[in-house]
Parts: sequence; C-alpha cells; structure tokens
Amino acid sequence: MSTTAIIMLVLFIAVIWGGLVVSSIALSRTSDDASGELGTAPGTDDATLGT
Repeated sequence: MSTTAIIMLVLFIAVIWGGLVVSSIALSRTSDDASGELGTAPGTDDATLGT
C-alpha cells in the first residue's frame, strides 16, 4: 500500500470510530423521556396517555 492509501485509511477509520464514540456518548447522556418517537411533545406524558 502506498503512503497516501495508509493515510486515507487511518483518516477514515478515525472518522467512523470517532462518530461511533460521539454518538454513543450522546445517546448515554440523553434521557429516555426526551428521546423516541413522541419525545417531550405536549400531551405525551403517562397520565394523558393512560399508562
């Protein structure tokens, strides 16, 4: 492999694994109540939905 190919390989591995790490950290910091299909929209609390 040429030097350019190795540099590109390392760069793209860092981008992909870095994105995975950043998204995992963001997911762990987000509460379950604030995410999902309904999120924190008005009228989507447990009392209103009847659960």
